[in-house]
Parts: sequence; C-alpha cells; structure tokens
Amino acid sequence: MKHWKIQSRILLMALLPGIIVSLTLGLFFIHDRNQDLDDLLDRRAMAMAKQLAPTCEYGVITGNRGILQNIANNMLEERDVRSVSIYNQDVDILAHSGPKMMTERIGSAELQHNQLQLLRTPGSVRVRAPIFAENLNITEQLSEQFYAQQAQQLQLLGWAEVELSTTNTQLQQYQHLANSLLIILLVLIVCSLLAFRISKQLSRPINTLAAGVGRLAEGHYDHRIQVEPGSEFEQMASGVNSLASAVEYAERDHQQNIEQTMQDFQETLDEMEVRNSELQLGRKQAMEASQMKSQFLANVSHEIRTPLNGIIGFTDLLARTQVNALQADYLGTIHNASQDLLNIINDILDLSKIDADKLIMDHSAFNLRDTLDQVLTVLAPQAYHKQLDLYHQIASDVPLQVVGDPLRLKQIITNLVNNAVKFTNHGSVKVSVSLINRSAKRASLQFEVRDTGIGLSQEQVSRIFNAFSQADTSTTRQYGGTGLGLIISKALVQAMHGDIKVESAPGQGATFTFHIDIDIDQDTKANNQNAPLLNIAGADTTVLKPAQIAVLESNDLNRQMISSLLDDWQLDYHLAEDEQDLLNQVAQESGLSAVVISIDRTRIHQPQLKHFLQQLAVIHIPVITLVNSVNHEHLEWLADCGACATLSHPVNEQKLGDALRKLLLPDQSDEPENDKPASNTPQREAPCVLAVDDNEANLKLVSALLQELGVQVCSATSGQEAIDCVTDTHVEMVLMDIQMPNMTGLEASQHIRTLPGKAHLPIVALTAHALADEKEVLLNSGMDDYQTKPISLEQLADCIERWTGYKADIQTTKNTVIDDAPTEVTPEQELAIFDATEGLKHANFNLDLASDMFSMLLNSLQRDSDAALEAWELEGFDLLLEKVHKIHGACRYCGVPLLRQTVNDFETELKAGGRRQLPEHMRNFMVQVQALQQWAEDHNWKELLQQASVSPT
Repeated sequence: MKHWKIQSRILLMALLPGIIVSLTLGLFFIHDRNQDLDDLLDRRAMAMAKQLAPTCEYGVITGNRGILQNIANNMLEERDVRSVSIYNQDVDILAHSGPKMMTERIGSAELQHNQLQLLRTPGSVRVRAPIFAENLNITEQLSEQFYAQQAQQLQLLGWAEVELSTTNTQLQQYQHLANSLLIILLVLIVCSLLAFRISKQLSRPINTLAAGVGRLAEGHYDHRIQVEPGSEFEQMASGVNSLASAVEYAERDHQQNIEQTMQDFQETLDEMEVRNSELQLGRKQAMEASQMKSQFLANVSHEIRTPLNGIIGFTDLLARTQVNALQADYLGTIHNASQDLLNIINDILDLSKIDADKLIMDHSAFNLRDTLDQVLTVLAPQAYHKQLDLYHQIASDVPLQVVGDPLRLKQIITNLVNNAVKFTNHGSVKVSVSLINRSAKRASLQFEVRDTGIGLSQEQVSRIFNAFSQADTSTTRQYGGTGLGLIISKALVQAMHGDIKVESAPGQGATFTFHIDIDIDQDTKANNQNAPLLNIAGADTTVLKPAQIAVLESNDLNRQMISSLLDDWQLDYHLAEDEQDLLNQVAQESGLSAVVISIDRTRIHQPQLKHFLQQLAVIHIPVITLVNSVNHEHLEWLADCGACATLSHPVNEQKLGDALRKLLLPDQSDEPENDKPASNTPQREAPCVLAVDDNEANLKLVSALLQELGVQVCSATSGQEAIDCVTDTHVEMVLMDIQMPNMTGLEASQHIRTLPGKAHLPIVALTAHALADEKEVLLNSGMDDYQTKPISLEQLADCIERWTGYKADIQTTKNTVIDDAPTEVTPEQELAIFDATEGLKHANFNLDLASDMFSMLLNSLQRDSDAALEAWELEGFDLLLEKVHKIHGACRYCGVPLLRQTVNDFETELKAGGRRQLPEHMRNFMVQVQALQQWAEDHNWKELLQQASVSPT
C-alpha cells in the first residue's frame, strides 16, 4: 500500500466505505433471514407435534396400533416431515412411519413450552410431545379411582415424535444467499465505476504535476507545467514553475561554486592520502605492539620460572640438611614466598582468561589472620629495608574462619602492599580489615591499604587500573614493574563480588580500598576464636588462665593487635606505658609469667636498652621481644641481651602463640610435634581405602603409600572392578583414576553413587592432568575432591584424614620435606632423561618400590606407545588421548622429567582440540620414548637409584 499510485488510493478511499457497508448489511440480512427460516422450521415442527399428540391419545389408551400407524402415515404426507414415531409411556415404539430417525445430535435437547422436547441433528429437527389422558373419558374402562387421580394431575400416556427434514429450509437459505450476493456485487460494480471516474479526474492533474517535477529533478529547469485552469492544481503548477525559474538561476551560480570547491577538494584529498598512509603505519605498529604484549607474558613467565625453580629446588635440598630453628624458619619463609610467586606467575599467564571471563576461584576454608600474616611476613623485609613501619589491624567483629580462595586474596593484598612499599620512601604502610555487614553464612569485608608515599594525581588514578600501565614513564624507570598487578587485582576482586577504588593526592600517599563477599566457615570447631593458642599448646583453658602477661608497646595499632590476640587466647595481661612502668609492674606483680616488649630497630645496640633487658633477665622473667626488623644481627643481639624469643613485626599470631606456649608450658615445649595428641579422644581404626588405576605402576605406588600410612588397601584396575569391590567390601574412601578404558572414572563414580548406602561415599579423583577447567568439571560431576599426580605421602595422609577422620603417623618432619606440592624440577633436571632422586621421592624414598615403578614403566612403554601410534595412524584421537594419558600417569611417578613434560604437552594439545601441532607432538613423543628405552639399555639405572638412596640429601 505504501507504493500505490494516487489513483489507486482514491479508488480505495471511494470503494472502501461502500464495500464495508454492503458486506455488513448483506451479511446481517443473510444471517437474519437464515435464522428466520430455522425458527420457522422449529415452530412448524412444534406445531405438528402438538397437533399429533392429542390425535394419538385414543389409539394409545386403547392400544390400537392400526389407528396409530394410520395417523403416522397421514402425518408423513405433510411438507418437510421426514419420519413420525409414537411411543407408549415406557418409550416403547407403538407406530413409526418414514425412515429411521437421525440420532447424531447437534447440541443437547431443548425443553420448550408445554413440555415439548426439541432436538437438532445435522439434517433434521426432531420434536417430541407428551400424550396426556385429558380429552377422552371412557367410563367402562376406567374406575372411579382413575377419575379421582385425573382431577389431581394429568396422566402421561406416551410420546409423539415428529422429525422434519432441513433440506427445503437449507435450499431457501442458499437461494437467499445467492440473491443477496448478486445484489451486493451489482452495487459494488456501480460504485467502482463512479469511483474510477472521480479518481481519474483527480489523478490526471496530479500526474501532470508529478511528471513536471520529475523533469525538474532530472535537471531540465527550463521545463514548465501546464494544467487545466480554474482549480487548485493551477496554483500548484504556477508555484512549481516559479520555483523552477529560481532554481535555474541558482544552478548557474552553483556551478561556478562547484568548480571552485572541486579545486579546493582536490588539495584536501591529497593531504588526506598522506594522513591515511600515516594511519596505516600506526595501525601496523599497534598490531605489532599487541603481539609483543602477548609474547611479554610468556617471556616473563619463562625468565622468572627458570631462577625460581632453582630457588625452590635448592631450598628443599637445604631443608633436608641439619638446620636450626631460625634457619628452618627462614627456609620456610623463602619456600612460601617462592611458591606464592610461582603461583602468581601462573596467574599472570591467565590474564587472557580474565579477559575471557574464565577465571576459576577456589572455595576452601582458611584463617583470615593467618593469610594476612603470611603476606606481611614475606613483605616485611622489603619494608624494613626502606626504614618503613608495617602495621596491620583486624577489627574484632571480623570473622576469621572463612571459606574462599586464600591464594587469590593473598595475591590481591600482596600486589597492593608491595606497591605501597615500593612507592613509599618514608613513613609507614598500614593494612586494616573491617566488617561491612554480616549474615548467618556470608560476610562483606573491607580491606584498606594506606601508605604515606608519593601519591597520585587524578589523571594518574584514572590510568592505573589499565593493563601494562603505571603512573608515568618515570615511575616505571625509577620503581620498575610490569603494570599488571593492579589490573589482575581488580579482576580478582570483581570475581569475589567486590570492587576496588583508590583515593590519593600528590605527596599525600594513597589509600587502596576493596571489599569482597565471602562465606563464613560453618564449622563450629574451626570458628572457635580461642583456639589458636590452645591448639598449639595442647592444653586446656584451666592450665592457661593463671598466666599473667605484661606488655610494653608504644604503637597504638600494634598494641591493639597484641591485646586482641591475648583476649582471644583468654590470657590476663597488663599494658605498660613505658619501661619504668613495666619495671614497676614487674616488681609489684610476683605472678608474672612473661613480658612482651616491642622495640624499635633504631634502639638496637644502645646501652640503655641492653641495661633494661638485663634488668628483666636478672629477675628471671621470660622476655619476648618484638622488633620492626628482620636483620639477623638485630635478633641475635636481643637474644644475647636475655630475650627468650625474638620476633619481627608485624605480629604473627602463630609465632607469638608458639613463643608463649614454650614459655607458659615448658614441659611440653620440647615434645616433637608429631607426638602430641590431637585430642583426648582415642585414634579411630584404620579405614579401608580403594585405589583404582588402570596403570599397574601407578596402582602399585598408591597402594604402597597407603600401606605405609597404615590403612587397609583394596585395589582395582578398571571401573567395573571398583564397582564390584565397593559392593562386596566395606570401603570408606575411593581414590579414582579418571581416564580408564571401557568405563571412565566418572562413569564408575556415578554408578557407585547409585549403590545402596554409597551415595555419600567419599570419592577422590586422582588424575595426572587436572587443569583448572578440568578440576571444576570433576567437582561438578560428583567427585568430592581431587588430587594431582604425583601425590606425596603427606598429601595422601591429609586427604585420608579430611575424608575419613583417620590421622596417619607419618615418620617425617618438617625439616625433612618442606614442599607438599607437585614436584617442581630445576633447569638441570628439566632436560634429564632419568632423575633417580625424583623417582625415589615419588616412591617415598623406598628403593625397591622406585625400582619396581621404573621397571614396570619400561615393560609397558613399548606396548602403550605402539597402541598410541596405531591410534594416530587410524586418526582415533579419543583412543590416542586414552593411551597418552595412561603413559602420562605412569611417567608421573618414575623420575623421567623429559618424557613426562613431552607427554604432558601432548595430552594438553589433545584435550584442547588442536590439530595443527599434533604431528610435532607425536614425533617428539616417539623420539622421547625411544630415547628413554635406549638410555635404559645403555645405563645401570638400578645403581643410580642405589646411589641416590644413600645420598646425603
């Protein structure tokens, strides 16, 4: 309709009202006439039925069927009557004439006046009338009792039913419909002719105007429009002609202007071509910068991982030697810092995942105070090296036992505190934690990192949360850094349902504030705020209550923190204002158990401080010193002056509690940690643990580790065997390999869940390739926990204790093995075909077990590699992934770093679905398999294992 001509639209306007009125009236009268014909048929049928009923009264009373049949036959001769039926009182037919009545109803029967029943069928109208004994009195046949009853009510003798055909009625309706439509059609034709004539008279001048305007639009400005005079169209034509004259004159001037403009435009176009070339060059440079940024992440990871792996490896080796408590503490700090740095580097590599919204957060229980202490302990040396004070404060209403991702939280705080220390030359750095709101299960916490550094302008604040960006180029040159810390911190805070902001001014320091929503640990035992010292001491409250502690701390924040800890541990204490006040309290309080003194590093080596400490030593009161320094000479000087324990600020809850335990409970201070009972309840019986793995070497190692822990061991090499074992044996925990032939670990676990009484059986996934995404899938698929191969004895013991409550007696100490995480190899080990030390470590330093593991790997390697090669040739990538995963699991425990790394890369590429790099991975895989087999033939690997087992390390 939008593209119709004017004449068509005029026709529509003229015809539309007539069409609507004609159709409306025609349909109304057709419908009304049809309804009248139907009503007329209904009335005729009821009239015939009313006449028929009295006529049949005599025949029904006397039971004379002949009379009734004659009446029915006579009635059939009436117009439209199709059939007639006469019934007795019990609706038994007495006489019938005509075909059988139609029984298919249209609607329900209608009860009309005088008890007539009207019923419609698709082709007829049926009316049934009652026959009453009211017109005839036959005394010789009726008793007086009958007359008495008639006086009261009419007696029903039977029924007379007449069926009228609707054929004639429908024929009349069709005739009326045809006549009506013919009349409507004739009216519409007449109206159309009139409308066409009128529209033609109106459209002719309009078309003339449109054609003239079209000629003008084509540029024929000398054209003039001529229409019939005496109408509005003449005025329109005159106006258009005047406009054409004006346009004709304007066109001449415009042409002159165009020529001048084209000349100017050509000059501008030449200039734009030059600028476009510059933009193309800038775009190319931007793309190259983007590629360089992507390569930057990989390069940073490689360059930092290489020395960091060496630090972690040699720290572990040094920890195995004979070290004193202070050295062990330093080694633990180095190890924790290195491990956190390694995890942060891995997170930096996941920067692209943050942009792709694929960041995965952990969900585990942890202590908020311990997490903050770990961060500040690592960063304290850097702060004290710049002569800065480092404080932290946790509000008393903040829940300490929470559930979330402690590593991500440590990463956020580390980035912010590290930046605060980096950009602060004098003053202090303060970290505070407060509660925003709290419910029964969740809490919203606010973290604030405040420094007295160089500060930021508003323009700098707007840029600092951009990747690879710092305040300005001079900042990068002076302080260093990649500019990734804050953007990663912002992404992590947002992943914890929070937000981060900064308030700063040049020269006035900066305050970074972020809030997160975190779950509260519902374990009442874990949430016992008084537990830290009690757990360390292994004593009850009645033993600790008599303790009296004197505290000398000049800094308000540190004094509040120490007071809060002592309150939590239910210890009585006195706060001293200065050294003289402390001496007076010592003289007055004969029951003091210990003294906690905070000392500024600037007072070290001063005679006054040495004299003061010696005075306390003479009184034989144990002294614990807290100093804002990590300098080993400072700590040794305080110990020489009589301090029983020397700790560094900021106050570490664990270290301070351990020091107080040794002073308050000296009888228990020298007991080995592993000999202390965890509780007064007796140890439970060893559980039965099922180990499931299709690799014989892996299964043997896990079984050996379980036996060393003292638990009952069941083993299975397939999913079906695991199901049968769980069905027939009382198993309390299952260590399930994931990728197995025929039935995967997930399928077997889901089947075990359906067994009676096994719905809540702890099932722990044991996989050699648990990436971040795969771990999430495993937990969402019904696994209770996951462990990554190779699993150490300590990890296995912790896992069993977590899910069964059984605490195994591990015959190792912290100085023996520091790292419980998966093995990180040094650069020298990374290129080794065989590493005997690594193989022994994975076998828990069991020489026979390590020898058996490597022997079984060599025996199965040829068979499994041939199967992988066959799957490769047949392009069966699912089977290839299964074989590669099996070899990968075996390599995890046998000290073959080069083959393990090659198989790990191969499996990663297969799981990623890539195809371009697979041929290269397949070639490397086969080369490394042959290299290992050749090396085993040329070397006495058993002797190497024997030498490694007697090595001092």
